Amino acid sequence: MIPLPRSSFVRIAIAVLVAAMVAVAAGACGAMSGGSAGPSAGATADPAVATVNGNPLRASLVEVVRAERRFVGKSDAMAAALNEAIDRELVRQEAERLGVDGDAAKVRARSTNLADQMGGAAALKSALAKASMTEAQLRQSLEDGVLRQSLQDAKFAPLVAPEESQRAYYHRHRDDLFTQAGAVHLGAITVPAEKIAENAISRLVSGHPFVEVARQFSTDLEAKANGGDLGWVLESSLPAPLRKAAAALSKDAVSKPVAAFGRWYVLKLEGRRAARVIPYAKVRGRIQQELTRVKRAKALAAWLAAARRDATVTTP
Repeated sequence: MIPLPRSSFVRIAIAVLVAAMVAVAAGACGAMSGGSAGPSAGATADPAVATVNGNPLRASLVEVVRAERRFVGKSDAMAAALNEAIDRELVRQEAERLGVDGDAAKVRARSTNLADQMGGAAALKSALAKASMTEAQLRQSLEDGVLRQSLQDAKFAPLVAPEESQRAYYHRHRDDLFTQAGAVHLGAITVPAEKIAENAISRLVSGHPFVEVARQFSTDLEAKANGGDLGWVLESSLPAPLRKAAAALSKDAVSKPVAAFGRWYVLKLEGRRAARVIPYAKVRGRIQQELTRVKRAKALAAWLAAARRDATVTTP
């Protein structure tokens, strides 16, 4: 249940991170291969470190928790890992009682996602090695996380975020989450001196294509390679002098020399995209999904706390 950052809903993602720690780890396993990290056949090789409602909790499952805690930069102290492993055993027992299974397809989908986020299978493998976490332990961690999510959805299926909560969330976060910021598509020629910028402008005025002049004059290697094309850039991300210059341009117009960060720029406006509020109807489904996830996660956490209080747990 290694935590996985989520999509465009940044604030929602933070809100559900603790309840849905499966998300980060759940991304990774598809690029991996390996067997289960469950208990070994021999009790001697994999002794029980506790019993939970009469079921043995094997040392290997506690080691899975310790390994994933190292993977996400947390302490792998035995006491905390044992407590978490007991909670996971309670989840397994409840899932078995209700006939709930983990979804292997979700594990595979999340696996690919995590590997992609970490820069590929090789980067993931390196991170596992640094955390002294095996592929089999990662696989078990993912299975634990997906099973928890499946139990959460099955046990609390009637809990769905109401329409009024969805609309309230949308209006509360319309400006920061549901507004597409204004953007400009810019070309830029970057040079070390104003006089050189003026010479570049003269070349443009005489009819030379912007791409050609950018490759000839720009001292920025990437700009040379791209013919000066910066692509779409959020207006708010531009330094103030460049933002002001871009705001004054009409499409296909070229700016006067602009000083910023000790260099001089000649900008060309290729296109402009105004800020736009995304309609509620287009994001309603995603809002409902995330708010429902939060609601069910809280319900599962409350159930788990009660189950832990009622459980019979013994240690050797």
